[in-house]
Amino acid sequence: MKAKFKTTCSECNAEISAGNEIAKTPSGKWVHKHCAPESEELP
Repeated sequence: MKAKFKTTCSECNAEISAGNEIAKTPSGKWVHKHCAPESEELP
């Protein structure tokens, strides 16, 4: 899934820019796709 807005990765605390690939954790927080375990990625 691509980010629609600028935010901060809750895993590495780096910036997520609009257009970056992201994933949602089970707790509902957004992280970079490469920061999320495979089981937490959205299709």
